[in-house]
Formats: sequence, structure tokens, C-alpha cells
Amino acid sequence: MPVVRTGPVRVSGYAIKLRRVVNASLRPLYKEKKVDSKEVNAKISEINAAIYEVLINKFEVPKEAIVNITLEYDISDGEFVVKDIKIEVYDLNEILTKNTTAEVKKLLLKKKEMENK
Repeated sequence: MPVVRTGPVRVSGYAIKLRRVVNASLRPLYKEKKVDSKEVNAKISEINAAIYEVLINKFEVPKEAIVNITLEYDISDGEFVVKDIKIEVYDLNEILTKNTTAEVKKLLLKKKEMENK
């Protein structure tokens, strides 16, 4: 079964990215008239609305958080059918961000001091 992945993308941009990757993977079938792009895009709109409902309305995931969406689908009788979906959410970790930034700055400062000696 075909699988598409958005790759890491901000929550604010997942809908466009998901639509693009699905349409790109189906482009050959559109050309051969094996599947209708309008029907596929209507289903993608439904999927995007469901994802929005869960991410934003239910779990209040911030729009700057990163998600990676994997969608497994099939074409059955010319119809786009979703078989499975996985949504990975990578939220900003303030403590880890602060500590990592501080450590990298220390290392870079130490390296610069060594070079100046």
C-alpha cells in the first residue's frame, strides 16, 4: 500500500503539506484518469479538518509545534481510501532548549578562546 509522509512541518502548515504530498503521489493516476482529483482533495479536506479538530481544539497543540504525518492509503475502485494514519507531535521543550543552547555557547566560546591563545 502506498504511504506518504509530510516530514517535519509546523502545525500551522500541515494541511498544505499533506495535500501536496498526497497529490504528488497520485499525479500519475490523475493523468491516467484512474482517480478523480476533486474527490481526493475533498477527502484530504476531511482528513485535515479531523486533524485540526484533534490537534488544536482537543489537545491545544501550539501552532508552532512540529508534526510529522504519515498516511497509508489505497485506491479501491477509483476511490481514495485511507488505511492508516500516524501523527507524531514534537512540542518545544523550553528547559531542553535553554540547556542545549547554553552548552553549545559554552563550547563555542571555549573553542574561540583556545584559538585566540
